Amino acid sequence: MDIFSIDYRDPIYGVILLVAIVVIVSFFSYSWGFFKKREEESSVNKFLTKFHQYDGFSEYKEVIQKKQLPIESSVLMALTFEKGGEYQKAIEIYQAILQGNRDKIVKKDILTLLGKTYYKAGFLERSRDILLTALKIYPRNEEALTYLIVIYDNLRMYDKAIEVLDTLQEFDIDVKEKKLYFQILRVLHDKSLKEEKKIQKLREIGLENKIVQRKLYEFLKSNNLPLTYDLLKNFDFQNIIDLIWETRYDRLDDRLIESNSLLSEIYTAKGDVTLADSSTHFVLNILIKLVKAEDKSADISFDYTCSNCKNTFPLYFYRCPQCQNIGSTLISTKLTKREYEKDSLV
Repeated sequence: MDIFSIDYRDPIYGVILLVAIVVIVSFFSYSWGFFKKREEESSVNKFLTKFHQYDGFSEYKEVIQKKQLPIESSVLMALTFEKGGEYQKAIEIYQAILQGNRDKIVKKDILTLLGKTYYKAGFLERSRDILLTALKIYPRNEEALTYLIVIYDNLRMYDKAIEVLDTLQEFDIDVKEKKLYFQILRVLHDKSLKEEKKIQKLREIGLENKIVQRKLYEFLKSNNLPLTYDLLKNFDFQNIIDLIWETRYDRLDDRLIESNSLLSEIYTAKGDVTLADSSTHFVLNILIKLVKAEDKSADISFDYTCSNCKNTFPLYFYRCPQCQNIGSTLISTKLTKREYEKDSLV
C-alpha cells in the first residue's frame, strides 16, 4: 500500500479539500475586491478630472442627480474637494446628491456632511440651519449635534449649546465637562456682570475644576486684577504652567510662590528667585542649572496635545480644533534657545 496515497473517504482528504476551497474562494474574493476598488477609483478620478473642466458643474451635477454615479463615489469626490479647500464644489456635489433623493438615511448623512462643509467654509448660520434639518430627520444624530454645539460656541450662543448638551445627555452621553465649559463662558461673556461678580460666580461653579482655574487665571491676568493668595492657593499650576511662565514675578503674591514647589521652581528657572536647587520637571531642572551657571541662552516653549485624537498644536485650546473634544488638552514643555525664540525670522 502506498503510504502517500489518500483515499477520498479518509478524513484528511476532506480537510485538504476544504482548505483548497477556502484558498480558492479567498483568492477570487480578494482579486474581485482589488479590481473593483481600482475600477471605482479610476471612475472617480476620471469624473473628478471632468469636473474641473466645467464652471458650476451643470452637466455633471445632472449625472449625480440622475444617480448615474454611485453616491459613495460622489461623496468621495466631495471630500476630496473639501480637503483641498474647494468648499463650494463640495457643497454643490452634496446638493446634487440631495436633489430628488427620498432615502431618509442618505438625506441625513448628506445633510450632516453638507452642514460640516458649510461650517468649515465659515458659513456658521447656514451650517446651523442645515444641521437642524438633519436632526429633524434623525434626532439621535450625534455628529450633527456635536457640530451644532461647536457652531453655538462660535456664535456665543451658550444657552443654546447647553440645550443641545441636554439632548446628548438623554442619550446617556457624559456631557458634564462640556456643560461646565459653557457655564463658564456664559459667566465671562455676560456684560451685565461686574468683574467681582464674575469671579464670585466662577468660584461657585467650582475652583477645583481645571477649566475654571485656567479661565479664571486668564480673566484675572487679562484684566490686570490681583492674583491673590486666597484665590489661587489651591490651583493646579501644572495645568497653567504656560500662563505662569509668561506672568511677571511681581504679579504674584510672594506667599504663593514660596508655598508652592512648582512656582518656586518656575521663578528660580526664570532667574527671579533662588528658592529651588533642582526640579523633578526635566526642562525646569535644566534651566535652574543654567541659571546657576549664569547661562541665559535657554528658554522654554510649549506644545499642546489633544488626549483624545493625539494631534499636537502650537497654541492652547479648550476645544480641540481637530476632533472638537473639550477639556482634553495636555501641555508639554521643551527646551529652546533664547536667541532662536526672539531673534530668528524663521
